[in-house]
Amino acid sequence: MRRTLLVCLLVLVAVVSPATALGATVESNPVEQDSGQCSYPYSATDVTGTEVTLDEEPDRVVALGADIAQIMWEVDAEEKVVGMPVRSYTAYLNGSDSRTDVYTEDGLSVQVETVVDLEPDLVIAPDIIPNATVDQLRDAGLTVYRTGFPTSIDGIYEKTDLVGRLVGSCAEANATVSETRERVEAVRSAVEGSEQPDVLYVSSGFTAGSGTFVDEIITTAGGTNVAAEQNITGFGQLNPEVVAAANPDYILYPSGTAIPDNEAYAGTTAVQQNQTLEVDANYVSQAAPRVAVAIENVAETLHPEAFTNETTSPVENATRTEPGATTGTTSDVPATTTAETGEGGSTTTAETTSSGSGPGFGVAAALLALLATALLARRD
Repeated sequence: MRRTLLVCLLVLVAVVSPATALGATVESNPVEQDSGQCSYPYSATDVTGTEVTLDEEPDRVVALGADIAQIMWEVDAEEKVVGMPVRSYTAYLNGSDSRTDVYTEDGLSVQVETVVDLEPDLVIAPDIIPNATVDQLRDAGLTVYRTGFPTSIDGIYEKTDLVGRLVGSCAEANATVSETRERVEAVRSAVEGSEQPDVLYVSSGFTAGSGTFVDEIITTAGGTNVAAEQNITGFGQLNPEVVAAANPDYILYPSGTAIPDNEAYAGTTAVQQNQTLEVDANYVSQAAPRVAVAIENVAETLHPEAFTNETTSPVENATRTEPGATTGTTSDVPATTTAETGEGGSTTTAETTSSGSGPGFGVAAALLALLATALLARRD
């Protein structure tokens, strides 16, 4: 598995596009929020600078990323999805296993012929998809919109609106964004004025600094991001010596990964006091609406006192969407934690029902980190 991870990372470094290297983000092409009906024809310029025109509402859509697939489910457009990555990291989306897997067996590349054979009206590609693949799909006569990589929670809202606009779910996208914003702001309000413990996010050797939506997960949940305090921008690596000196109070890590096993981490307050939190990788690493679940889970771990009264908690009063259900299906989904004994002490697991330091790490490193998380979480 470690050899596979290394190969995957090397391949991704080789194919990451110029647009990615330049740090193009979804925020660079904001979409007007529209609570009404979508209208066609509709034109929008994607992250490659290509003007993409849809003459009519698409009926068949291929989502080339897990984040795009999640958004399609959240805006009640999942029935339009005919192709997507059908993997362990998308299994939480109800019915996803009935779609056509458009990736090669190793999960590294898009199977262009498979996508073409599906005869989609629209292909939505995240920024991790190489320009060469996008060109191949366009040369085959397909309409392809390539999205940017959100670096903030607002960017996730904008991407959700964008996808909804493209596929004819304007009202549903607006409702999803409103619900997600409500949940995020409920957490922000609940932890306001609380002491902000030092928090370190670690994923497969990477951490998330300022200019990432993971940084906003931490700060919105009422924590101080250690990586940002160490002047890391984007996704990068922390030296063990820096970890030891920073001595975080809490360590967060995505499911399917582990906290590095070395003296620097073992000596932190987080590990010594069993204040480590495993967060569902599908929610913390996919730039999509269910990031709200990750924020809630982290906040309830950092500030349990703010969520002791379930009948009056702002988070509980916000509408909750059950993982695996569409936006229209609501359920009281507890953001609980359990202690699991393992090496180095107990680990808090958030459950739901279902770089060298410094600037210059941007989107490319973010994609490397998120891919590494997905690969280490794979069980297929």
